[in-house]
Amino acid sequence: MKHVVAGLAAVALSAVGHVAVAEAAYPERPIELVCSTSPGSTAAQWCQLMAQILAKPDVLGVPVNVSFKGAGSGNEAAVYVRGQPNDGYVILHSNASWSGYMNLPTFEAKPEDFEFLARVEKFVYALAVQEGGKYASFEDVVADAKANPGTIAVAGNKIGSIHHKHIISAFTAAGAEVNHIPYEGSGDAVRDLLGGHLPVGLGSIGQLQPHVEAGKLKPIVVLNEERVAAMPDVPSVRDLGLDYPISHQWQGIFVSTGMPAEVKTRLRDAFAKVVASPEYAEYLKTSPHVEASFDADEEALKASFDAELQDYRAFMQANGIL
Repeated sequence: MKHVVAGLAAVALSAVGHVAVAEAAYPERPIELVCSTSPGSTAAQWCQLMAQILAKPDVLGVPVNVSFKGAGSGNEAAVYVRGQPNDGYVILHSNASWSGYMNLPTFEAKPEDFEFLARVEKFVYALAVQEGGKYASFEDVVADAKANPGTIAVAGNKIGSIHHKHIISAFTAAGAEVNHIPYEGSGDAVRDLLGGHLPVGLGSIGQLQPHVEAGKLKPIVVLNEERVAAMPDVPSVRDLGLDYPISHQWQGIFVSTGMPAEVKTRLRDAFAKVVASPEYAEYLKTSPHVEASFDADEEALKASFDAELQDYRAFMQANGIL
């Protein structure tokens, strides 16, 4: 019997040893970064940059492949990631909009299905119109919206996104009602604004800037507490006297709940290396819509996201989204 027990103990120790070796060796094969938007958006560009830097030999050292799953207000991406093995080889791009998506009745995954691994940065957005078009200022749009409630189309991102909240909050604070038109990504919204398919659209500062410089679009308000250096002549919502809580967009990473602690630590360390890299420093220089905001404190991130979930739910109920 002693020999049997000793043999079983040896097998158990061997199994534990193999698990430890496997975790220590992570990653050994390509990783999939699931980007919850459509190609062409600023978030899509962020996903591509993260993948490029993560794959460097001194970061993760394996290919990181981006897959785009923007349908269903994040639902497609969340359900896909939730259904994959929880071994660190599939990670989920997330942002502040998830606090809205996860309140929608059509969203199948639950907040408890995921853990907030890291927040990387903050995005700043603006509303724009066509240069030389019907509107020359935010006040012009507001006046028309007051005269014709709910008829002015404003291109934004998915229902429940922070872009959706940006649009409704700004016009509500101005005493006007507009019609938010959802797209799978802000890149699609800007495309249709350029094409004249609707009069007003939301985009990131970096997304709008080349079209502003080309004389095609005119930014009318920055959805931020302050003006931004890239567009110093464009008023912020505070400059226009609009006083409401601004929910800023952030970009980050979720992983499925229960991922091995060693794997999460490896991934957090990898993202810390990303934001310290020269490639990321160059990205910040050339991306006027981005503000660095790295945080990998699991407890603090969970607390902040839980608060965002509750805040967005109250907003959606107050504005008839729920």
